[in-house]
Amino acid sequence: MLGASMKTIRKQRGFTMMEVLVSVLIVSFGMLGIAATLFTANRSATSSYVRQQAVQDAYDILDRMRANHTVAAVAGGSYTTSSVPSSAPSPNCSTSTCTGTQMAAYDVWQWETNVSTNLPQGVGSVTIAAGSTNTYTVTVSVTWSDQAGSSAFTPQGATASNTTQTYTVVSAL
Repeated sequence: MLGASMKTIRKQRGFTMMEVLVSVLIVSFGMLGIAATLFTANRSATSSYVRQQAVQDAYDILDRMRANHTVAAVAGGSYTTSSVPSSAPSPNCSTSTCTGTQMAAYDVWQWETNVSTNLPQGVGSVTIAAGSTNTYTVTVSVTWSDQAGSSAFTPQGATASNTTQTYTVVSAL
């Protein structure tokens, strides 16, 4: 009797190789799911950060224009731009005293440089139009490539059709 019960105990000990392989397979699929979720979260966080940077850049030039109101309040004036940054204007207004027009040129250069540096393929534009009753309408647009955000929310196998994003602010000055 003692010998028969020993064999029974031996057969019930531990896992078989097949059970171990199935367990490893299930855990592997779970880990792949977690990795995919983290990857998508990282891409959407990157997209959100870049969008927030574009919003800050748009309001940055508006604040600069409000600080230099007399030069900025001219339709088609010194703050109007729609290009990538050119060479640094002279004089450098952060180290020397400038007139309002020189400050406008410096502000535009510094803003365009920030937009092109902070945003992937970033380009900014500012237009100023005469409004009513001594006001001016300022339109600031910031455009960038949002490849990370577009690919994060595009179904697998499909290609993102539009990766360019634009943030526009219209304000009275």
